[in-house]
Formats: sequence, C-alpha cells, structure tokens
Amino acid sequence: MRVSFAPAYLKQLKKLDPQVKEDAKEATGKVMDFYEFGNKSPGLGVKRLRGDIWEARAGLKIRILYSLSGDELRFILAGTHDDVRKFLSRV
Repeated sequence: MRVSFAPAYLKQLKKLDPQVKEDAKEATGKVMDFYEFGNKSPGLGVKRLRGDIWEARAGLKIRILYSLSGDELRFILAGTHDDVRKFLSRV
C-alpha cells in the first residue's frame, strides 16, 4: 500500500500544539497499521464519511481525514470537528 500526505495535512499538523501533534502522528501510524496489518487499535474510531473519505480519532477534539483509492492511503487533514465540517462542505 502506498501512503501519501496532502500539503494541507502537513500544514495543519504543524499548527497543532506539541502534545496534540504527537496524538495526531500516533493516530496516523495506527491508521497505517490498520490497513497494512489489520490491527485496529481501540479508540481509533475509523468510519467512512462520504465516498472514499474516512475519519479516525486522534483524541477527543482532533480528527484525521484520509482517503482510500485503490492501493493508496492519502492523509488529507488533521484538525478539529469544525475543520472537518469546512473541508467536507468544499468537497
């Protein structure tokens, strides 16, 4: 499986507080493990939002958006519920 990161994901990751950033990075790794090895971590909360866009939890307030297309896992966004809502309204 190929993994890629959208520029918006990397940009928003830089804006997060250090602890929240670590939580987001850890959740990103857990998502990769889930699709590569089938290991679903408790609390990850993977769910489909629409089409090929999925969401995973990185704590209480932060969500990771990613897309699955063929053999590519692309991380799109790391942000709050409001960030997710704004992103989905533009898609």
